Amino acid sequence: MIKDKKDITDKEFEEILLPFYNNYNEYLIKFVIPDAVAFYLANGYNRNCLSNCPLINHINSALDIFNIRYNIDNLIPEIKQILKIKYNLKIEKDNPLKFKNYS
Repeated sequence: MIKDKKDITDKEFEEILLPFYNNYNEYLIKFVIPDAVAFYLANGYNRNCLSNCPLINHINSALDIFNIRYNIDNLIPEIKQILKIKYNLKIEKDNPLKFKNYS
């Protein structure tokens, strides 16, 4: 255990802290980031705040708050699914970004 230690060894870092941080990053990528980006897009669309630029630009703007590496190509299908389920929105066109309501 490394609690209350001021310094840790490289071995402790690799065996204890690195898996902890990797697990946290994986959680963010799988659960938090797709939902947050979908909210950003839906909220921006509903408030007429999205500029006339490609989807990728809007995703990067939403992701600026997170200090994590991500693969946008894997993220886009999840974002589209969340937009459909939670916000009844479909991305009609990626560049420039255009939405359509599912109703």
